[in-house]
Amino acid sequence: MKIAIVGSGAMGQLFGAHLVGADYEVVYIDMSPTIIDALNERGVTVHTEKGVLKTPARATRASELAERFDLFIVFTKGFHTEAAVDSVRHLVGPDSVGLTLQNGLGNADVLAAVFGAERTLMGMTDFPADMREPGEIHTSTHSKVRIGSFGSGPEADLQAERVALALADAGLNAEVDADILVPVWEKVIFNAAFNTLSGATGMTVGEIAASPHTRAIVASVLDEGVAVAEACGVAVSRERIEASVNNAFEHHTHHKTSMLLDREAGRRTEIDTIGGAIVRLGGEHGVATPVIGTLSALVRAFTE
Repeated sequence: MKIAIVGSGAMGQLFGAHLVGADYEVVYIDMSPTIIDALNERGVTVHTEKGVLKTPARATRASELAERFDLFIVFTKGFHTEAAVDSVRHLVGPDSVGLTLQNGLGNADVLAAVFGAERTLMGMTDFPADMREPGEIHTSTHSKVRIGSFGSGPEADLQAERVALALADAGLNAEVDADILVPVWEKVIFNAAFNTLSGATGMTVGEIAASPHTRAIVASVLDEGVAVAEACGVAVSRERIEASVNNAFEHHTHHKTSMLLDREAGRRTEIDTIGGAIVRLGGEHGVATPVIGTLSALVRAFTE
């Protein structure tokens, strides 16, 4: 299997290194000259509690490539998905498969426009990826990947099984989930709780956990997110999401969310595909989302 990593930040490097370590042919695609040069010069080194994985890397811009790939794994920010997928369109063959493991909602629809629904996969991962510098990733092995078909039918299911086996072979703890929208939505609601609140307040996870006021806001975000998911026909588990929240409160006290880091750096955030997406879908289904809506508006006020 020949694999293109589209968006070679921390998560892209983490997955690419594992796949290279399992002898898959991988090309990292990115727009950043800094990342491209660093990966080509030094490769990717992944640090875990079990040791160090050091791998070579081939990195380039999409425009510099002409070969076809079997699998494209997209890791860009949600607002870059359309441009990123369009940039690799010339590398997509009739049998190519696209997989999004990005945060937020709506990314699979963009992939399906290029790959077709039957060859589009979507999923989630809770692997952490701390990039100290390009090519140096710190993570944990106690995480998972869940993927499933965007389309329906035996061909779509076969593609999901094939890709999950490859990721599992690379040590990425991947499994197929027959109802992939459930874990995707549960992660979106979890991210809406922490990302929008931290992006609006500047608080770390530990600071959110320390205050009964912000804990109450988190609970309200979960209530609203679950209500919207259920209105969309997705049977999420509030208890499972709350367990993930409590785990973050206990074990990730110093963590700054990606949305807070983007705010501090003056970068565009993924509010439209996380909190904003829940608000939009809530409006379409007649479900009120006043807390998520207010937090999302505050994030936009700070970053737009």
